[in-house]
Amino acid sequence: MQSNLAYNFRPENIPAAVSAFRPDNEVPVLNERHFDGGQRRVYKVDFLNGESWAICLPIHVRSDSQDTIISLLRSERNIFQELGEKGFPWAPKPRGSILTFENLVGFPFLALVWIEGSPLSWSTTYPPRPVRDKVLRQVAEIQLSLIECTGENGGTATPFFLKLIDSKVHRIRNGKLPELTEQDCFDQRKLLPQVLLPELENAPFAIDHGDLSPLNILVDSEHNVTGIIDWGFAGKAPVQLAGRLPRFLQLPDLALTPSQILQEDRTVYVASLRSHSSQVASWMSLIQSTEDVDFRDCFLESLISKGMHRSLAGLGWELPNREPRGGSKFDA
Repeated sequence: MQSNLAYNFRPENIPAAVSAFRPDNEVPVLNERHFDGGQRRVYKVDFLNGESWAICLPIHVRSDSQDTIISLLRSERNIFQELGEKGFPWAPKPRGSILTFENLVGFPFLALVWIEGSPLSWSTTYPPRPVRDKVLRQVAEIQLSLIECTGENGGTATPFFLKLIDSKVHRIRNGKLPELTEQDCFDQRKLLPQVLLPELENAPFAIDHGDLSPLNILVDSEHNVTGIIDWGFAGKAPVQLAGRLPRFLQLPDLALTPSQILQEDRTVYVASLRSHSSQVASWMSLIQSTEDVDFRDCFLESLISKGMHRSLAGLGWELPNREPRGGSKFDA
Protein backbone atom coordinates (compact mmCIF):
# COMPACT_ATOMS: atom_id res chain seq x y z
CA MET A 1 0.00 0.00 0.00
CA GLN A 2 1.27 3.43 -0.89
CA SER A 3 2.55 5.43 2.07
CA ASN A 4 0.53 8.45 3.12
CA LEU A 5 3.82 10.36 2.95
CA ALA A 6 3.23 10.38 -0.80
CA TYR A 7 0.78 13.22 -0.20
CA ASN A 8 2.21 16.71 -0.64
CA PHE A 9 3.57 16.75 2.90
CA ARG A 10 5.57 19.88 3.82
CA PRO A 11 6.70 19.69 7.48
CA GLU A 12 8.87 22.79 7.08
CA ASN A 13 5.62 24.81 6.96
CA ILE A 14 4.42 23.61 10.37
CA PRO A 15 5.56 26.79 12.24
CA ALA A 16 3.69 29.10 9.88
CA ALA A 17 0.58 26.91 9.97
CA VAL A 18 0.33 26.71 13.78
CA SER A 19 1.01 30.43 14.26
CA ALA A 20 -2.63 31.00 13.28
CA PHE A 21 -3.71 29.33 16.54
CA ARG A 22 -2.11 32.05 18.68
CA PRO A 23 -3.60 35.52 19.27
CA ASP A 24 -0.20 37.11 18.59
CA ASN A 25 0.43 34.95 15.50
CA GLU A 26 3.92 34.13 16.75
CA VAL A 27 5.77 31.73 14.47
CA PRO A 28 7.48 29.09 16.65
CA VAL A 29 10.77 27.31 16.10
CA LEU A 30 10.47 23.78 14.69
CA ASN A 31 12.52 21.20 16.57
CA GLU A 32 14.78 19.26 14.21
CA ARG A 33 13.76 15.89 15.65
CA HIS A 34 10.44 14.19 15.09
CA PHE A 35 8.93 11.16 16.82
CA ASP A 36 7.23 8.23 15.08
CA GLY A 37 4.90 5.93 16.96
CA GLY A 38 1.80 3.94 16.11
CA GLN A 39 -0.17 5.74 13.42
CA ARG A 40 1.40 9.14 13.90
CA ARG A 41 4.39 11.38 13.53
CA VAL A 42 4.91 14.09 16.15
CA TYR A 43 6.86 17.31 15.75
CA LYS A 44 7.74 19.73 18.55
CA VAL A 45 7.57 23.51 18.18
CA ASP A 46 8.86 26.01 20.75
CA PHE A 47 7.60 29.53 21.46
CA LEU A 48 9.49 32.48 22.93
CA ASN A 49 7.60 32.30 26.24
CA GLY A 50 8.88 28.77 26.84
CA GLU A 51 5.68 27.01 25.82
CA SER A 52 6.00 24.03 23.49
CA TRP A 53 3.42 22.27 21.37
CA ALA A 54 3.20 18.78 19.91
CA ILE A 55 2.06 18.73 16.29
CA CYS A 56 0.49 15.32 15.60
CA LEU A 57 -0.01 14.02 12.07
CA PRO A 58 -1.49 10.54 11.41
CA ILE A 59 0.79 9.92 8.43
CA HIS A 60 1.16 6.20 9.21
CA VAL A 61 -2.56 5.36 9.07
CA ARG A 62 -2.89 2.37 6.76
CA SER A 63 -5.45 3.91 4.45
CA ASP A 64 -5.31 5.75 1.16
CA SER A 65 -8.61 7.42 1.96
CA GLN A 66 -8.26 11.05 2.96
CA ASP A 67 -11.76 10.91 4.44
CA THR A 68 -10.71 8.04 6.74
CA ILE A 69 -7.64 9.92 7.95
CA ILE A 70 -9.65 13.09 8.60
CA SER A 71 -12.36 11.13 10.42
CA LEU A 72 -9.81 9.47 12.72
CA LEU A 73 -8.19 12.81 13.51
CA ARG A 74 -11.58 14.43 14.16
CA SER A 75 -12.46 11.67 16.62
CA GLU A 76 -9.18 12.17 18.45
CA ARG A 77 -9.72 15.94 18.58
CA ASN A 78 -13.16 15.37 20.08
CA ILE A 79 -11.63 13.10 22.73
CA PHE A 80 -9.16 15.82 23.73
CA GLN A 81 -11.91 18.42 23.84
CA GLU A 82 -14.05 16.26 26.12
CA LEU A 83 -11.12 15.48 28.40
CA GLY A 84 -10.36 19.19 28.62
CA GLU A 85 -13.97 20.04 29.41
CA LYS A 86 -14.10 17.34 32.09
CA GLY A 87 -10.88 18.58 33.70
CA PHE A 88 -8.87 15.42 33.13
CA PRO A 89 -5.30 16.67 33.80
CA TRP A 90 -3.13 13.89 32.33
CA ALA A 91 -3.97 14.30 28.64
CA PRO A 92 -2.43 16.91 26.32
CA LYS A 93 -4.52 20.07 26.05
CA PRO A 94 -5.62 20.94 22.49
CA ARG A 95 -4.50 24.23 20.96
CA GLY A 96 -5.93 23.91 17.47
CA SER A 97 -6.48 21.61 14.51
CA ILE A 98 -6.72 21.62 10.74
CA LEU A 99 -8.85 18.76 9.41
CA THR A 100 -8.13 19.08 5.72
CA PHE A 101 -5.30 18.27 3.35
CA GLU A 102 -5.62 21.75 1.86
CA ASN A 103 -3.29 23.60 4.20
CA LEU A 104 0.30 24.84 4.38
CA VAL A 105 1.54 21.50 5.73
CA GLY A 106 -0.30 19.41 3.16
CA PHE A 107 -1.66 17.06 5.82
CA PRO A 108 -4.30 17.37 8.57
CA PHE A 109 -2.94 17.76 12.08
CA LEU A 110 -3.62 18.45 15.75
CA ALA A 111 -1.71 20.98 17.86
CA LEU A 112 -1.45 19.94 21.52
CA VAL A 113 0.42 21.29 24.53
CA TRP A 114 3.72 19.42 24.85
CA ILE A 115 3.97 17.27 27.99
CA GLU A 116 7.44 17.07 29.48
CA GLY A 117 8.69 13.67 30.58
CA SER A 118 10.14 10.43 29.25
CA PRO A 119 8.31 7.21 28.32
CA LEU A 120 8.08 4.86 31.27
CA SER A 121 10.80 2.21 31.29
CA TRP A 122 9.17 -1.01 32.50
CA SER A 123 10.41 -4.60 32.73
CA THR A 124 10.33 -7.47 35.21
CA THR A 125 13.36 -5.97 36.96
CA TYR A 126 12.90 -2.22 36.49
CA PRO A 127 11.85 -0.08 38.19
CA PRO A 128 12.44 -1.85 41.50
CA ARG A 129 10.04 -1.68 44.40
CA PRO A 130 8.95 0.58 46.06
CA VAL A 131 9.27 2.87 43.01
CA ARG A 132 7.44 0.24 40.98
CA ASP A 133 4.47 0.35 43.36
CA LYS A 134 4.48 4.15 43.22
CA VAL A 135 4.03 4.05 39.45
CA LEU A 136 1.31 1.39 39.64
CA ARG A 137 -0.69 3.42 42.15
CA GLN A 138 -0.44 6.53 39.99
CA VAL A 139 -1.60 4.76 36.82
CA ALA A 140 -4.49 3.17 38.74
CA GLU A 141 -5.56 6.62 39.92
CA ILE A 142 -5.35 7.97 36.37
CA GLN A 143 -7.40 5.13 34.87
CA LEU A 144 -9.97 5.49 37.65
CA SER A 145 -10.17 9.25 37.12
CA LEU A 146 -10.59 8.82 33.37
CA ILE A 147 -13.60 6.55 33.80
CA GLU A 148 -15.14 8.61 36.59
CA CYS A 149 -14.96 11.92 34.73
CA THR A 150 -16.10 10.64 31.32
CA GLY A 151 -18.70 8.06 32.37
CA GLU A 152 -22.16 8.40 30.84
CA ASN A 153 -25.14 6.29 29.92
CA GLY A 154 -24.34 4.63 26.62
CA GLY A 155 -26.80 1.75 26.66
CA THR A 156 -26.03 -1.86 27.50
CA ALA A 157 -22.73 -3.66 26.98
CA THR A 158 -23.79 -6.72 24.96
CA PRO A 159 -25.16 -4.85 21.89
CA PHE A 160 -21.96 -2.78 21.75
CA PHE A 161 -19.76 -5.87 21.52
CA LEU A 162 -22.13 -7.72 19.18
CA LYS A 163 -21.93 -4.75 16.82
CA LEU A 164 -18.13 -5.09 16.75
CA ILE A 165 -18.42 -8.77 15.83
CA ASP A 166 -21.09 -8.17 13.18
CA SER A 167 -18.97 -5.41 11.66
CA LYS A 168 -16.09 -7.86 11.27
CA VAL A 169 -18.37 -10.42 9.61
CA HIS A 170 -19.48 -7.75 7.15
CA ARG A 171 -15.89 -6.81 6.32
CA ILE A 172 -14.88 -10.47 5.95
CA ARG A 173 -17.68 -11.02 3.45
CA ASN A 174 -16.52 -7.95 1.53
CA GLY A 175 -12.97 -9.29 1.38
CA LYS A 176 -11.54 -6.60 3.66
CA LEU A 177 -10.35 -8.96 6.40
CA PRO A 178 -8.86 -11.92 4.50
CA GLU A 179 -6.88 -13.04 7.55
CA LEU A 180 -10.06 -13.75 9.56
CA THR A 181 -12.95 -16.19 9.05
CA GLU A 182 -16.67 -15.93 9.56
CA GLN A 183 -16.58 -19.06 11.75
CA ASP A 184 -14.15 -17.34 14.13
CA CYS A 185 -16.65 -14.51 14.49
CA PHE A 186 -19.50 -16.93 15.10
CA ASP A 187 -17.39 -18.57 17.82
CA GLN A 188 -16.83 -15.14 19.37
CA ARG A 189 -20.57 -14.56 19.43
CA LYS A 190 -21.19 -17.84 21.25
CA LEU A 191 -18.55 -17.06 23.85
CA LEU A 192 -19.52 -13.46 24.51
CA PRO A 193 -22.17 -14.20 27.20
CA GLN A 194 -19.62 -16.29 29.12
CA VAL A 195 -17.07 -13.48 29.06
CA LEU A 196 -19.13 -10.43 29.96
CA LEU A 197 -19.93 -9.79 33.61
CA PRO A 198 -23.74 -9.66 33.87
CA GLU A 199 -23.63 -7.36 36.89
CA LEU A 200 -21.98 -4.71 34.70
CA GLU A 201 -24.30 -5.04 31.70
CA ASN A 202 -25.90 -1.66 32.45
CA ALA A 203 -22.82 0.11 33.81
CA PRO A 204 -21.86 3.40 32.12
CA PHE A 205 -19.72 3.87 29.04
CA ALA A 206 -16.48 5.84 29.44
CA ILE A 207 -13.41 6.82 27.47
CA ASP A 208 -11.00 3.93 27.01
CA HIS A 209 -7.45 5.06 26.15
CA GLY A 210 -6.97 1.92 24.10
CA ASP A 211 -3.21 1.55 24.57
CA LEU A 212 -2.19 2.26 28.16
CA SER A 213 1.35 0.96 27.68
CA PRO A 214 4.70 2.18 29.08
CA LEU A 215 5.56 4.06 25.86
CA ASN A 216 2.45 6.19 26.35
CA ILE A 217 3.00 6.90 30.05
CA LEU A 218 5.37 9.83 30.60
CA VAL A 219 7.27 10.18 33.88
CA ASP A 220 9.82 12.59 35.34
CA SER A 221 13.15 11.67 36.93
CA GLU A 222 11.37 10.79 40.19
CA HIS A 223 8.88 8.48 38.44
CA ASN A 224 6.01 10.89 38.88
CA VAL A 225 3.59 10.46 35.99
CA THR A 226 3.46 13.72 34.02
CA GLY A 227 0.95 12.69 31.37
CA ILE A 228 -0.58 10.09 29.07
CA ILE A 229 -0.01 10.45 25.33
CA ASP A 230 -1.11 8.83 22.04
CA TRP A 231 -4.91 8.83 22.29
CA GLY A 232 -5.36 7.72 18.69
CA PHE A 233 -7.15 4.50 19.69
CA ALA A 234 -9.31 6.11 22.39
CA GLY A 235 -13.08 5.97 22.30
CA LYS A 236 -16.23 5.52 24.38
CA ALA A 237 -16.74 1.93 25.46
CA PRO A 238 -18.55 -0.08 28.15
CA VAL A 239 -16.78 -0.02 31.50
CA GLN A 240 -16.00 -3.73 31.04
CA LEU A 241 -13.56 -2.68 28.31
CA ALA A 242 -12.47 0.73 29.62
CA GLY A 243 -11.85 -0.66 33.12
CA ARG A 244 -9.74 -3.70 32.29
CA LEU A 245 -6.09 -4.06 33.20
CA PRO A 246 -3.77 -1.61 31.41
CA ARG A 247 -1.73 -3.15 28.63
CA PHE A 248 1.49 -3.51 30.62
CA LEU A 249 -0.32 -5.62 33.23
CA GLN A 250 -1.90 -7.96 30.71
CA LEU A 251 -0.52 -11.37 29.76
CA PRO A 252 2.61 -10.78 27.60
CA ASP A 253 2.42 -14.21 25.97
CA LEU A 254 -0.76 -16.27 25.50
CA ALA A 255 1.19 -19.48 26.03
CA LEU A 256 2.46 -18.43 29.45
CA THR A 257 0.88 -18.04 32.86
CA PRO A 258 1.35 -14.75 34.74
CA SER A 259 4.79 -14.47 36.33
CA GLN A 260 5.17 -13.83 40.04
CA ILE A 261 6.21 -10.24 39.33
CA LEU A 262 3.15 -9.68 37.14
CA GLN A 263 0.86 -11.11 39.82
CA GLU A 264 2.44 -8.86 42.43
CA ASP A 265 2.03 -5.84 40.14
CA ARG A 266 -1.64 -6.65 39.61
CA THR A 267 -2.15 -7.05 43.36
CA VAL A 268 -0.74 -3.56 43.98
CA TYR A 269 -2.84 -2.10 41.17
CA VAL A 270 -6.12 -3.62 42.36
CA ALA A 271 -5.34 -2.75 46.00
CA SER A 272 -4.97 0.88 44.96
CA LEU A 273 -8.44 0.77 43.39
CA ARG A 274 -9.92 -0.89 46.46
CA SER A 275 -8.62 1.93 48.63
CA HIS A 276 -11.34 4.09 47.02
CA SER A 277 -14.98 3.84 47.99
CA SER A 278 -16.42 4.92 44.63
CA GLN A 279 -18.70 2.75 42.52
CA VAL A 280 -16.30 2.94 39.57
CA ALA A 281 -13.41 1.72 41.73
CA SER A 282 -15.45 -1.30 42.81
CA TRP A 283 -16.34 -2.08 39.19
CA MET A 284 -12.72 -1.85 38.11
CA SER A 285 -11.45 -4.03 40.95
CA LEU A 286 -14.10 -6.62 40.02
CA ILE A 287 -13.09 -6.57 36.35
CA GLN A 288 -9.38 -6.81 37.10
CA SER A 289 -9.48 -9.54 39.73
CA THR A 290 -11.82 -12.16 38.25
CA GLU A 291 -10.42 -15.68 38.26
CA ASP A 292 -10.35 -15.75 34.44
CA VAL A 293 -9.03 -12.21 34.01
CA ASP A 294 -6.42 -13.23 31.41
CA PHE A 295 -8.92 -14.94 29.14
CA ARG A 296 -11.38 -12.08 29.54
CA ASP A 297 -8.73 -9.50 28.66
CA CYS A 298 -7.60 -11.47 25.61
CA PHE A 299 -11.15 -12.07 24.44
CA LEU A 300 -12.16 -8.41 24.73
CA GLU A 301 -8.95 -7.45 22.94
CA SER A 302 -9.81 -9.90 20.15
CA LEU A 303 -13.00 -7.94 19.48
CA ILE A 304 -10.99 -4.84 18.53
CA SER A 305 -7.64 -6.32 17.45
CA LYS A 306 -7.20 -8.46 14.34
CA GLY A 307 -3.92 -9.81 15.70
CA MET A 308 -5.42 -10.97 18.97
CA HIS A 309 -8.44 -12.36 17.09
CA ARG A 310 -6.13 -14.54 14.96
CA SER A 311 -4.03 -15.63 17.94
CA LEU A 312 -6.95 -16.58 20.17
CA ALA A 313 -8.82 -18.30 17.36
CA GLY A 314 -5.66 -20.28 16.63
CA LEU A 315 -5.74 -21.55 20.20
CA GLY A 316 -9.36 -22.63 19.86
CA TRP A 317 -10.56 -19.66 21.95
CA GLU A 318 -8.80 -20.98 25.03
CA LEU A 319 -5.61 -20.14 26.86
CA PRO A 320 -3.35 -23.12 27.60
CA ASN A 321 -4.53 -25.06 30.66
CA ARG A 322 -7.48 -22.70 31.20
CA GLU A 323 -11.13 -22.52 30.33
CA PRO A 324 -13.21 -19.44 29.56
CA ARG A 325 -15.83 -18.14 31.93
CA GLY A 326 -18.73 -20.51 32.34
CA GLY A 327 -17.14 -23.88 31.50
CA SER A 328 -16.10 -25.47 28.23
CA LYS A 329 -15.61 -23.10 25.36
CA PHE A 330 -18.83 -23.55 23.40
CA ASP A 331 -21.34 -24.51 26.07
CA ALA A 332 -24.76 -23.20 25.23
